[in-house]
Amino acid sequence: MEYRFRPLEYNSLKGTIGEHLARSFIRNQLASKLIKEEGWNHVLLSNNYYKHHAWTWNTKLFSFDNFREDFIVHGFYPQMKLLAKYASAVGVLVQNHCTPDGLLLKLRETSRTKRLKESAYPSIRMLRKDSQKHGKYFEFPIVDGDLEVIEIKCGRNAKLMNKQKKTYNNLIAKGIPLRLIKVRIVSFDLNRFLVEEHKYERFI
Repeated sequence: MEYRFRPLEYNSLKGTIGEHLARSFIRNQLASKLIKEEGWNHVLLSNNYYKHHAWTWNTKLFSFDNFREDFIVHGFYPQMKLLAKYASAVGVLVQNHCTPDGLLLKLRETSRTKRLKESAYPSIRMLRKDSQKHGKYFEFPIVDGDLEVIEIKCGRNAKLMNKQKKTYNNLIAKGIPLRLIKVRIVSFDLNRFLVEEHKYERFI
C-alpha cells in the first residue's frame, strides 16, 4: 500500500532532520574549523533553554552562580569576563523573549583549575563519570573565551523574524555575532543536504 506523510507532518519531519543535521555540522565541522583557525581549545553549543534564568533579572538577588552552572555542566569553570558576557547575552534573550538554537561557546583553557564541591552546584551531578574527582570535590579547567549566537533555519526560503533581527542586532552591538546556519534538503533518497553558514558581525 502506498502511503505519504500529511503536509504538516512532512514539514515537521524536514525541520527535525534539518536541525539534527545542523547540530551535527556544528559538532563535527564548524567546531574543528574554529579550533584550528582561531586557536580555541574547545568549541561547543550550549543548551538553548534560557527561560529558567528569567527570574534572575526580576530579583535583587542577582548572582553569577546561576549562569556559571551553564558552563559547569559541560565541565568548565569560566573566568568572570566570559561569564559576564554570557550573562549579558542571556539577559537580552530573556528580556526579548527570544530563544535561538544555542550559544556557541568558544573556550580557551588557562593554566589554572578550580575545585568545586558537588553539593554546591547541582549541575555537577550531570557530568560524565570520568570527570576528575578528588574526594568530595570535582576539578574544572578555568577557561576564558567568547560567544556567538547560533540560529538554525531549514528550507530554501527560511528567514529570520523581525523580533529575532532586533534581538540579534542588540547582541551584535554588544560584540556577540550571529552565525546563521541554513539547511536545505537536496534529496532524501540520496541522503544529500546543503548546509550554508553566514556570520553577521554587523547589523543584519
